[in-house]
Amino acid sequence: MLFLGGRSKSDSKGSKILEAAISPTIPPFTFEENGQVVGVDMEIFKGFCETRGYTYKIKAYDFEGMLGAVASGQADVAFSGISITPKRLQVMEFSNPYTQNGWDLVSLTKRNIRITNLSQLKNYSIGFPAGAVFMAYIKNDWEPKGIYSASQVKLYPSMSEALTDLNNGNLDLVFVDSSMLLTYINKMKMPLTSSYAVPYEDKLGFAFVKSSPIRDDFNKYLAELGPEKIQAMEEKWSK
Repeated sequence: MLFLGGRSKSDSKGSKILEAAISPTIPPFTFEENGQVVGVDMEIFKGFCETRGYTYKIKAYDFEGMLGAVASGQADVAFSGISITPKRLQVMEFSNPYTQNGWDLVSLTKRNIRITNLSQLKNYSIGFPAGAVFMAYIKNDWEPKGIYSASQVKLYPSMSEALTDLNNGNLDLVFVDSSMLLTYINKMKMPLTSSYAVPYEDKLGFAFVKSSPIRDDFNKYLAELGPEKIQAMEEKWSK
């Protein structure tokens, strides 16, 4: 899918076009609603382009493809609730963090799975999108402790496909960002519940190509918005 952004009133005829890569299945950050791409990240990005006089083109990928697009230089920027990690910093640059969230393992409300001891996880299948940061957590934290093996994880092209398998009974638990869970429950009325809150603080940022000429200005824009406005956006798109 290719979505074209409009030109702001202050744009000049020679204004640069930014190529953006997204994965529009990550609410409340980037998702589709009534045929339009919306969300916290989309609102921030559009505001940046409008105030700086950019036009933009947006191309949708699965999550892993989105990261590959910015790492390879096919896109100037990528956004869709992307976690800032040391591994990703090797091949791309990030903006300053604009929000911080926890993680949850979620199950269907009717199953009401409760993880009170991590040894219980071996009894369940866990899934999430390929390329998601959750895999590194499992490999670095759970696998060395014998809690859960990365080879047991079910990987999907998108979060929506993982949730479909969950709903169909082919998957027990899905790893999600806590803001995503709130959106699924409050906005999308999905019958989901948190089975286990993972003790991890996840910082999200916009990903840019190495030596990006716009990253510093984007950080200035985030500072202009301030944390209160960004928090208000998150609340708006998760309800």
